[in-house]
Amino acid sequence: MTRWKYRFGIPLVGAAVALGAASLTPALANAQTPLLQPMSASQLIAAVLGAAPVQYSGQLQVTSNILGSDASLLSSVGQGIAVPEGTSQVMVYRGAGPDLRLQMVNTQSERDLYVTSTGAWLWSSSNSTADHLIFSPTRSRSFAHTANPTEVADSLVEHLAPTSRVTVGSNTYVAGHAAYTLVLAPRQSGSSISSVRILVDAKNYHVLSVSVYSVYSSSPVLSMGYQSISFTDPSVTNFNFAPPANATVKLVTATQLQTLFDPMGASAPRPAVLGAGWQTVFELPKGVLARLDSALGSKGIVRNLETPVALANGETASLIHTELVNLLVLPNGSTLAGAVRASVLESDANALGL
Repeated sequence: MTRWKYRFGIPLVGAAVALGAASLTPALANAQTPLLQPMSASQLIAAVLGAAPVQYSGQLQVTSNILGSDASLLSSVGQGIAVPEGTSQVMVYRGAGPDLRLQMVNTQSERDLYVTSTGAWLWSSSNSTADHLIFSPTRSRSFAHTANPTEVADSLVEHLAPTSRVTVGSNTYVAGHAAYTLVLAPRQSGSSISSVRILVDAKNYHVLSVSVYSVYSSSPVLSMGYQSISFTDPSVTNFNFAPPANATVKLVTATQLQTLFDPMGASAPRPAVLGAGWQTVFELPKGVLARLDSALGSKGIVRNLETPVALANGETASLIHTELVNLLVLPNGSTLAGAVRASVLESDANALGL
């Protein structure tokens, strides 16, 4: 399916994803259970993957508790860096084609992303700056799909369904809309994910919520879902932006845009992939954690999470544990990372002779 080109998967190494410990799903569902036409898991998956694009506007809640008890370490991170931890509310306006607007407002400032077929504007009211990105329609569509839970669900189903137990849970309501519940759980051992719950609008099969549960926690460690949503075409005025007269405007070049999408650099070695499905592990190049620390504007925050681990060959590695992803920094400087238990990373290290 064409839209799979623009997947927004669950991040494996300190990436954005996107993305407090409060459970999203109970907050969105009320006590009533809607009566819906029975659907098997395969029928529901087919309906989601075959659903037509829809226009809508709504309030999206993104919640991350990936760091768990270590979240306090984020206090050392630079103010200008977006770290995927805590809860954020984002207004989403999705128009025809690539038209998209994301609006994040707090008590002191507003941040907006405007996307059209010709480019994008990133606006911050706190310092009156507007970054103007000009890119091809392909890149425009890539931006537009990153805020869509349906794209997250598509990617998860495509990659995980073959190695998953897929079931249909209880019907529920999300933001006033009757919804089916699709549950994916690993058939393979060793995953740090216990299940993924996808709530699907029963009328147009648009995904309203995705929640990822960890084996380490009873609450979702990563979730995105709508608290309110209206399936009507937003006014085109929502996608128009002109910087104020006193704003500082910066044009983002094609090279800078490439860096935004590929911060490791086009010439950097690509991660090797070990395993498949729920046991997928990436072997990251040397120095990746140092570059991550630099990108976060922090002073050793990543290194502060490390715990020594003895390998089978007698050497010592460093384990970085989160509620979703584990990373093993090997003596040779490379890093194994994945949404798997530490024992899987250690086994892979031994198999590689590292």
